[in-house]
Amino acid sequence: MDPKIGSALRGWAEQRGYRIAWHDGEIVRRAFERIKSFKSDGAFDPEFFTKFLSWTADPELLAKAEVRTFILMAVPRPAHILAFEDGDRVHGLVLPPTYLRYSPLFDEVLADLAAATGDALKLRRLSAPLKTIAGLTGFARYGKNNITYVDGSGSAVQLMGFATDLAIPDCAVPSGDAPLALDECRSCRACLRACPTKAIVEDRFLYHGERCLTGFSESEGTLPGEFVRLRTATLIGCLACQEICPVNRRRLRFEKLPRTFTSEETAYFLGERGDGPPAPELAEKVKALGLSDITVGDTGPSPIFRRNLRAHLRDRADP
Repeated sequence: MDPKIGSALRGWAEQRGYRIAWHDGEIVRRAFERIKSFKSDGAFDPEFFTKFLSWTADPELLAKAEVRTFILMAVPRPAHILAFEDGDRVHGLVLPPTYLRYSPLFDEVLADLAAATGDALKLRRLSAPLKTIAGLTGFARYGKNNITYVDGSGSAVQLMGFATDLAIPDCAVPSGDAPLALDECRSCRACLRACPTKAIVEDRFLYHGERCLTGFSESEGTLPGEFVRLRTATLIGCLACQEICPVNRRRLRFEKLPRTFTSEETAYFLGERGDGPPAPELAEKVKALGLSDITVGDTGPSPIFRRNLRAHLRDRADP
């Protein structure tokens, strides 16, 4: 392996404003084991684990976790504002950081990195508990809201992980004593007060994921009324704890997307113009968002899309 590969990786990341680190692949196995331990100890609500974390127990995935070197990076991301016309009003609904084009961005960053290194590392994307890895390595620290914070970027980042079967010089072997929590959380309770569903509690650091509004917004079923009372109206997800967090001050950015859904398109999403396949240009417009839940198909918008949109545009006005 070229001894200059480490410098090339750091230079590539610095030019793009990313943070990067690489670690002995053993850290990936340790992260999976940590989640398994939490489950065994009863820290996770069973339904929450099944819905959001059961993938970490997939034997095939665990077998792929045996890697030589794991590259971890943080890509800064803004929140995005998506406009929906509705009669004579325009509603700006927010997509929190990482929701817009989450999966496609992995492929783009991987291709960019491979090109910059001449594909010398034969990198591949690896499905792994990235937040846990970031915490165990000291790459990031957890807030009381159980969201990871990266120095200089706060929580508005997309963590990415890539694996290689080659050794990279200066590979770090975590000692296991990295500080997992933000020092600021010791005396701050801002997120506890801001959480609309009381998912963040005083008596334990691990939040109650089964209460988190984000999980409800990403799943079919009844949506808690708190969703339409958020200070920042989100199309999916929730920003309450991240917006109020002092560590995120001047780091959480909002960008308007250069697309607006017309009143006719909004009415179609809401089911007020009937269902059926969307116009090709509308289908492409939604597809460009790269969201897994905010989609349209031959029978109309996904149930989650319609429900969340209706919650903000119609249900909040219901008596």
